[in-house]
Amino acid sequence: MAQVALGQLVQGMQFVVQPVHATLFPYPIAATVHAARVSLAYQSNAASTGARLPWGTYIAGYLIMTWGGTLWTHHLLGLPPPMLYSPAPYIIYLTTHLTLTLLTALVPRLLSRAVIALLDTVLFPLDALVRTAAITNTTAYLSPSPASTVSAPLRSSMITHLLIGALASAGGGLTASTLSTWSPSWALTTPPVLRTPTVWNTMDVWGGALVAAVHATLVGHPAFQRVREVVPGMPPMMRDLEAKAVAAGVLAVCFGLRVYWTHWAGKVRRVKRGRGVKTQ
Repeated sequence: MAQVALGQLVQGMQFVVQPVHATLFPYPIAATVHAARVSLAYQSNAASTGARLPWGTYIAGYLIMTWGGTLWTHHLLGLPPPMLYSPAPYIIYLTTHLTLTLLTALVPRLLSRAVIALLDTVLFPLDALVRTAAITNTTAYLSPSPASTVSAPLRSSMITHLLIGALASAGGGLTASTLSTWSPSWALTTPPVLRTPTVWNTMDVWGGALVAAVHATLVGHPAFQRVREVVPGMPPMMRDLEAKAVAAGVLAVCFGLRVYWTHWAGKVRRVKRGRGVKTQ
């Protein structure tokens, strides 16, 4: 059973790195799904303010929410972000965002809580695969290879892995929420995860660190060698793709629990209470 599940997860990781279409849109499925999911979240947040955003604010605010993690991680690692030298991020994210903006203008109900809850419920396995791909693609810069351009102290530090994993996962959302980029007037505020922290609203942060730790431990990265020594029952070192698949499976469980508690747990409790009243 475990091997079957691992095989399915490996196939999932291979799927999300494939292009959407080899000719019409030769960009990874993972980046496109990320662009779409963030676009809907950004539009939903913007709609909740009741204010109409200028186009410049609307586009820049969305790009901060999508690219924040990449900008933070590359800055900390001393690497140029791909937005400085490649047109691909602009094509992927602007095309997706503008397309969904047109779609939601025609069908506003797509931004309703019910539809967002349904998408979260149906897509959480895909979200976990996409998020894992983003995290592990970033922590790949911390490879122990001598050819790496990242400084050795960073590559050999467990703390760096955890921090980069957390920022790759949550940096965009944290930056956007701290600046309120979906409102007409941006302002620096306390990040929501620090105002009212819960297991669920901080999951993007600790979940990213968890993925980085699981992946690095399973591939036998020197920074996590001590973890392999002290944790009982540690499996043999895995290939990179298999380690990514296991990390994605762990994150999918976390995302599934969050979806349940965020969208459905309250409804289940109300239904149970209602049935109790009827049977009295």
